[in-house]
This record gives sequence, C-alpha cells and structure tokens, in this order.
Amino acid sequence: MKKNLLIGLVLILIAFSLYLIFNSRIENNENDTLVFLGNKNIAPIIYQEDGKAKGVVVDISKGLAEKMGAKIQIEATDWTEAQNRVLSGEADALLQINPNPEREKLYDFSDVLLKSEFSIFINSGEFGIKTIDDLNGKRVGVESGGYPYYLLNNYDGINIVLIPNWDKAFQMIKSGEIDAVVVDRWIGEYELSQHRIAGIKVVEEPIENQYSRIAVKKGNDQLLDSINDGLQALHEDGTMNKVLNNWSGEQVVYLTERFITKSIFYFVIVILLLIILISLFWMNKFRKLSIKLESDVMQRTKELQDINEQLQQTNKKLQQISLVDGLTGIANRRHFDSTLKKLWNVCKRESKPLALIMADIDFFKHFNDTQGHLAGDECLKKVAGLIKSTVNRPYDCVARFGGEEFAVLLYNTSEDGAEIIAEKIRTGVANLGIENGDRVITVSLGVASLIPNNDNTPEELISAADQALYQAKKDGRNKIKKNSIQ
Repeated sequence: MKKNLLIGLVLILIAFSLYLIFNSRIENNENDTLVFLGNKNIAPIIYQEDGKAKGVVVDISKGLAEKMGAKIQIEATDWTEAQNRVLSGEADALLQINPNPEREKLYDFSDVLLKSEFSIFINSGEFGIKTIDDLNGKRVGVESGGYPYYLLNNYDGINIVLIPNWDKAFQMIKSGEIDAVVVDRWIGEYELSQHRIAGIKVVEEPIENQYSRIAVKKGNDQLLDSINDGLQALHEDGTMNKVLNNWSGEQVVYLTERFITKSIFYFVIVILLLIILISLFWMNKFRKLSIKLESDVMQRTKELQDINEQLQQTNKKLQQISLVDGLTGIANRRHFDSTLKKLWNVCKRESKPLALIMADIDFFKHFNDTQGHLAGDECLKKVAGLIKSTVNRPYDCVARFGGEEFAVLLYNTSEDGAEIIAEKIRTGVANLGIENGDRVITVSLGVASLIPNNDNTPEELISAADQALYQAKKDGRNKIKKNSIQ
C-alpha cells in the first residue's frame, strides 16, 4: 500500500515537472520574436500605413518567417534609427539594404533579396542629363543614409541635397530647388503614381544596378544562415515569385493582412504514464535525427563547395559582360573610363600622344521618331560595327559613350593621325546608306590629342574633343573638327 502510494507521488512529481517545463517553453517561444526593420520612406518596398508595416519585403518577410519557423516582428521606421537599433542589439535585421564597403564593416549580408535599379529622375523639360557624369555641378536630392547617398559621395562635383521625403523631392525638382533625384526606380515611379505628380521623367539607363539584401549585425552567423535557408525555400516553392507578381505592374495589389490567431493549449494530466512514453519517444527520435543531420551537413558542405566554384566562374563571366554595351557589343562607358585611365598613365610615362575622337549620329532623334526604336537600335549596331572595323589596333578602344554618341581612344596618335581615322569613320558611315528621310545617316566628329603630363587631366581631353564635336554639329554636321591642346 505504502509502496504504491510512493510510486504515485513520484509519477505526480514527474508529471508536474514536465508541465512546468512545457509551459516555460511556451512562454520563452512567445518572447523569442525576431525584429526586422525597414525604411518607412521607400514605398512600395516597405512603408507604414495605419500604424502597420506594409510592402513587398513585408510580404516576403512573412513568408520567410514560415520557412524559418520563427516569429518575425516587422517595423517600418526611420532608416538611420533602424541601423542604430540593429547595431545596438535592439533589433535583429535590416530589410532592403544594399551592401557597400562601409556597411560591410558593420553588417553581414544575406543572399539576394530584390533587384534595385538606381535611376535619375529629372524635370521632363531637361535633356542634358543622361548619365551620372552629367550630374557634375548639379544639385541632386537623396535620402540620408540610403545607398544613393554613399554612391554620389564618390563624385566630388555633385552637390548632394538631403530630402525629407520623395513627394517633397519631386516638388523641389519642379520648383527648380534641385536639378535631379537619385532613387530606386521602383520607389520613384511608385511615388509619382501615388501622388499623381506630372512633369517628372526618369532617365532610361540606370546609373547602377544593385541587389538588395537582408543585413544582420556582424558575426550573427546563425541568424544569417537561417535567413538564407528561408530565402532559398521561398524561391524553390514559388512564394517569392508570387509576392513579386502581386506587387508588379502599374496597379499595385495590396495584400490583406493575415491575422494569425494564437491558440494556447493546456494539457490536463490524465494519464501520467502516456506523457512519460511520449517523452521517451521524442528523445529517441531526436537522437536519430541528430545522426541524420550530421550526415546531411557533411553532404551540404560538399555541395556548397561545388556551388562556390561555379559562382567564381560565373562571376568572372559577369565581370566581362559588365564591360560590354548590351546593344552594340562594343565597350561600354565603364570600360571606356577604365581604358582611358590606363592609356593616360602609359602615354604619360612614355611621353606619347593620346588622341580621342568623339562621334555623334546626326539627326538620330528624327530617325527614331520616324522609323521607330527597333530601327534605331539596328542603326546603332551598324554604326558601332563600322567604327569597330575601322579602329583595330590592340591598344585602341571603341566605346559607346552614351545614347547615339561614340568615343574612340587612339594610343600614340597625333591630332592629324586621329583626323585621318575620323575621316574614314565619317565616310564609312555615310557609305552605309542608312536612309533618314531625304538624307542618309551621317556622323559629326570632334578630334583632340595631347601628351599627358602633370599639368593636364583626362577630363581636359574629353572636354576638348566634346567641344570640337559641338563645333562640327554647329557648322552643319557630317563634319570633322579639331581642337588643339598644348
């Protein structure tokens, strides 16, 4: 009798202990909530409405929470405050952030989240701004702490103006207080649509394409790995595409908030032996799972090593592609700038002349307007091919400078020598016979040459050739003008 009573008391104590542990786990899980912060001023990516965070990355984060098996609290707040809260440990991650060298010292970044096309927004009547170099001397509005702020800080000639919000920024363009705004194209076009702002246009070619990430405080590897696994799962099961499709297009689709009702289950201890058996069952299951996980980790490590090697090869190919103009197949502006710097240093060291030819297709806007952009693209390809076939020395460079303008760098070439090449290009383009109304497509060319030294700069060479090109245009087009530099 006493023995049975003692056994019963022991079982009751064991059951009560399990009950306390279980309730403690529930309470800890409720408190173990991850806090993800985003910039409240970048609708439709993330913004605040009626006290709640909404937007593309908010919906992605909800899906991410399910894949991670975690509770995520999402807040749209001031961007500078958000970054400080993550660094101080008050929050766990930043949503929609673009890496840069300064940020990489503070944060670790996830795999790709969204593509960002950082673009220039200008007054509809402005035609002189086509690339980031055209912003030199201009007043450009950016958001404090955003990626464009860090990007434009690399250009000394740009006057950066911090703006309070995007609606105000676009109104400042219209009033003439600033000349341009640089922002993610999706965000800018969304703001123009939402506030029905007319008279603003976006420069078609982005100044930089970036891929935003989720950032965690440096060293938080466990959370970062969990986020990356969740992102991969979102891509694999189609959730990511579904979210992006919901937010794409001219009409933004707002998703209804999913209210998750938490149900708390309290177990009444009825059969104590059953609880003990269940506990033993799970302990055995976890032991087997641990063995399997160890094997899976080893397999996953090998797979990651293989993927790493493939990514390195892909990155090399992407680096080569990033230096080529996608339409014409010749060097792009980035490649031109890099080659100019290299040839400048070589010619400076060897005291040899460096020549630059700037060529611009005459009446190209008329050609595009009358024959369409597809015909315009074909015209650009043919002109680029003609110039490329005319200039074929290994050290020379033929590049698309922007729009219908081309640049030719000629190593160890005097002004007269460059003029000969320019004449071959001019006659060659005319002989293509591309009809443009009552005339054929022609080019105007500006030629300049100098011997690099400590008293001149590459910008002076570009400016001289550009001035000569302007004079050729002014004097009737289909001409070559030289601009001597002492």
